[in-house]
Amino acid sequence: MALLQTVVGLTFLVVLGNVLGYFFKKIPVSLFQIALGLLVAIFLNVKIELDTEWFLLLFIAPLLYSDAWRFPKKELWELRGPIFGNAILLVFITTIIGGFLIYWMVPELPLPVALAIAAILSPTDPVAVSAIASQAKLPPSIMHLVAGESLINDASGLVGFKFAVAAATAGTFSLWEATGEFFYVSIMGTLVGALMGFILNAIGDWLSSHGNNDVSLRVVLQLFTPFLVYILAEEIHASGVIAVVVAAIILNIHTKYDVDYTGELHVVGINTWNVFGYLLNGYIFVILGIEFPLATHLSAAISLPMALFYSVVTWLIIFGIRVTWTYVTQWVRLKNHKNETASWRVALTSGLTGVRGAVTMAGVLSVPLVTDSGAPFPQRALMLFIAAITIILSLIMAIVLLPIVGGEKKTQVPPGATKAKAKVAQHMSEPRARVYVLQSAVREIEARRRESNQAVVYDIIRRYQSQIRQLQLQFMKADKMSPILDAEMTLREFALETERGAVQRLLVDERISPLVFASEGRRIDRAESELDDLVTHDRGKRTWRQIRRFFTGFGRMIRVWLSDDSSDKLLSEYQLARHEASKEAIAAISKYISTDEAQSSHLDQTAAYNLIIMYRAQIERERHGQSSVKNAEALKMELELIGLNAQREAVQHLTEAHFISSTTSLNIRQNINFTEAGMLTNLEE
Repeated sequence: MALLQTVVGLTFLVVLGNVLGYFFKKIPVSLFQIALGLLVAIFLNVKIELDTEWFLLLFIAPLLYSDAWRFPKKELWELRGPIFGNAILLVFITTIIGGFLIYWMVPELPLPVALAIAAILSPTDPVAVSAIASQAKLPPSIMHLVAGESLINDASGLVGFKFAVAAATAGTFSLWEATGEFFYVSIMGTLVGALMGFILNAIGDWLSSHGNNDVSLRVVLQLFTPFLVYILAEEIHASGVIAVVVAAIILNIHTKYDVDYTGELHVVGINTWNVFGYLLNGYIFVILGIEFPLATHLSAAISLPMALFYSVVTWLIIFGIRVTWTYVTQWVRLKNHKNETASWRVALTSGLTGVRGAVTMAGVLSVPLVTDSGAPFPQRALMLFIAAITIILSLIMAIVLLPIVGGEKKTQVPPGATKAKAKVAQHMSEPRARVYVLQSAVREIEARRRESNQAVVYDIIRRYQSQIRQLQLQFMKADKMSPILDAEMTLREFALETERGAVQRLLVDERISPLVFASEGRRIDRAESELDDLVTHDRGKRTWRQIRRFFTGFGRMIRVWLSDDSSDKLLSEYQLARHEASKEAIAAISKYISTDEAQSSHLDQTAAYNLIIMYRAQIERERHGQSSVKNAEALKMELELIGLNAQREAVQHLTEAHFISSTTSLNIRQNINFTEAGMLTNLEE
């Protein structure tokens, strides 16, 4: 029961941290998760007993597998030189030079512990830096380099870290034995990973060839794979992390025969791993926050300010080594190019993108509490403190300095990338391209409108127009969008007043009862209040209005049920009121947009069209309220597929005309495919 409560509590904190990250986009979510863990540790006295033996298996194995399995094969091959240089040579240099500098700076640390700190601080975390990349406008090539090196340096850094921790635990260290064991665990880990990768690929192909295309089964096998590979490698004293990475890469590059099935498996697999990785990354940072107070229980010889000083200098050492490495590799690569020189700006950018994250934290948390002799592990609290502060400091420095160093969206050439590949074409932005694509779908669906399908057509178009307006808010500047929104609000208020007048006339003519009149009046009042909320962008008020609207609707249903009048009569009066109000609103809007007042304002004709569509959809719903749901669903699916095909044709047109980049084209096509897959899944269910 305690374990279940712990998992539920950690999950809640992970979700809460991501919600906060949504509202404060410039701050990485990991910082919120660390802070939440720290708060519950301090104020609720929450503690988690860690079993260090399973920590790497539970967290590191699936995270490494997920990154390696999803990494783009093309980028991995094109940047293989810089990736392997950063992931192996840079990790080795950081571990040796950084370890000795930390050992020299902190006399309280034994040499193996100092080397362990440097080794575990070597791996970079692309998940953390990606939260800052959009603000810093980093080129995709740099992001691919960071992601690619993190894929390999997680393994190399963890191998070095485990050797150093083993030396500190045993109390002895032999360079000759360590070198031989390093080659053994690396080579055997690679062989185990390759063998398991080929076996799992063969199993998958065998299942497909015998008609077993159960995607759920295959995804479960994927989730099971990293744990199986890690355990098998560790059983023969090989490197589990290297085995997991190698197996995932082989599974990544394997080409299967059933293309359609592979596409479905890929989509489901990616979404599953996204959720799994989302939770595991979050758990690690929340646990870091919970464990942080224990890291402040330093030995009497080390004060808290001194530990902070050690942590800051440690980050400077790791940062300096990375910057120097990047500059030197640039100089070596470009020394024969007369028109190109090494750039300190690129070197600083590379240094700042070397953000530390989940792998570093999981590694430090896996350090045993005692040595082989039974004594406490030397300076374990200081290790945890330095690692935690270095992670936080690397995140903060990236937030502050990357936008400054990165500057405008100018492409710097990272190591291993050619100038031609680094150029970024000036294309239509993705939100603007999505608007064009959706408008093409609206035109195609509108052309299919008939008397028999008007209700469904208007509902689909209304949803498309809502998406278009949301996208327009993303790319239109505030000074241009504000007067358009003001004119739209004026039009909506005018339409609501027209509705109110129509309902009043129905009451005077005794075509509706006072109960219906009062209820419709409150509905119009709520609609006007919601317009005020949209203008003020007050999410709290909007949420409260939605809650109140639910209970008001529920209360109206009770009043209708308890009324002396028959329910059928009242419902017909409600339908009449909505129908007449919508009809008069359409006529008033059509007349208003042709007036001089509307022409002189910034009224967007699309906004007026959207409002008319909304009222027409309301009329059609009232008119065909008793029509067959099955027929309506089939008709809706047919029109939705027509709209998706129109979107695909629009994307193809933009791509062929070179109005959008290949990345934008791929993103929009992927979104269309996901939408179609979701609709077909709902239809099947």
